[in-house]
Amino acid sequence: MRFKGSAVILASVIVGHVLSDVPAHGQTPAAQTPPSRPAPVVVPQGAPPPPRPAASTAPTIAPRAAKPGEVESDPIRCWWKADRTSVRVGEKFGLVLTCSVIETGPITVVPVLNQLAPGALSLTPFEVASGVEYDDVVTPPWRYIQREYKVRLLSDGFFGQDVTIPALTVTYNLQERGSGSQGRDQQYILPALPMRILSLVPKSVDDIRDASGQTFASIESRRDRASLATTMAWVSFAFAFVFGVFALVRATAQLRVKRKGIVKPLPASSVLGASLTALARVKEDASQAGWTSELSRRAAAALRIAGAVALGRPVRQSVVGTDVTEREGQLTVYSGWPKRRRVLLSAPTTSRTISAAMNNGHAPKAQTRANLESISDALGVLSTAGYGRQSKEDASALDSALDDGTKAVRRIRSTTLWPKRTAQALRSFVGF
Repeated sequence: MRFKGSAVILASVIVGHVLSDVPAHGQTPAAQTPPSRPAPVVVPQGAPPPPRPAASTAPTIAPRAAKPGEVESDPIRCWWKADRTSVRVGEKFGLVLTCSVIETGPITVVPVLNQLAPGALSLTPFEVASGVEYDDVVTPPWRYIQREYKVRLLSDGFFGQDVTIPALTVTYNLQERGSGSQGRDQQYILPALPMRILSLVPKSVDDIRDASGQTFASIESRRDRASLATTMAWVSFAFAFVFGVFALVRATAQLRVKRKGIVKPLPASSVLGASLTALARVKEDASQAGWTSELSRRAAAALRIAGAVALGRPVRQSVVGTDVTEREGQLTVYSGWPKRRRVLLSAPTTSRTISAAMNNGHAPKAQTRANLESISDALGVLSTAGYGRQSKEDASALDSALDDGTKAVRRIRSTTLWPKRTAQALRSFVGF
């Protein structure tokens, strides 16, 4: 009897347990309340977790027992991010949807992305105007999916109210790698996002017409900018005209030279550049091996050429071949491209010539006079050392003379470059 009574009690417990799992009459399994979050999925311990959004709901996922070194985590997480918290009616604002899904071990979460397309996404009463899909970012064991939308509200019945972007349902399923088996569709519910709707006009206004924000100050500012732009335009036209005249004169001169078969002489800037190069070489050789009569004569030849250019006198230029030897008092310079030519420069300028030119009644400008005096003094010291006796005490005087002459030649050359020449031409053209 005792055994029979125990069997009856055990049968009653089993039947009660089975009946408790069966839904009540008229109730379907879908109507049951889902849990507050997806069932956890096992991921390796130490994996970087995604940002945790607000809590969501999803049907139950069959869990798997965690092995040593693994932790449990949600299979999918999604969250909204808006670029502002309040908008005006008809104003477009950015709305970013980001989802992180598990891709680790034997389990892979596959969301249905078609429902997130801009044309298929419904956010009533908001309207999705456009959208952009970005490439997924994979950071094992997570894969991040992001969609950006341009959203607006066109209804005029929400002025001054908080309107929520409705909750979004993201469908997904779990797949097992290798076997290819796919689980049933499950859902992740993204919570709503509140947005403040600002009024465009007061309630007492009958029309919607925005007042202009322009003032008299903005008008004056635009007028000043217009005047400045006009002035700069006229100055640019003047520069263009002057450059055009220079180009026409240069082209005409080249045509004449080609017709006559005469070799065009080197410009003053190139001649003075050759003089500076020769003086630099002399200074380098003198610092290494000391001053000699030959170095003094080479420096004097370069200063004679520079003095002739400063006085406005011609410099002898001979186009020769490579077999012609450079004589004393001459400087070699190469010019032309792509066919280079070798030119020998020389000038019969002396200290007396410079002094006579400065005292002939045509007084040069103060800057030109100072440069000529420096060249004359340096030329006298170097010529005396080159053609007379030289002592060790003259080394410091020669160094000083070479430095003063080099500075003077450099100042003269700066006046022959095109910026200074253009400025002088403009002053002559305007009448200053």
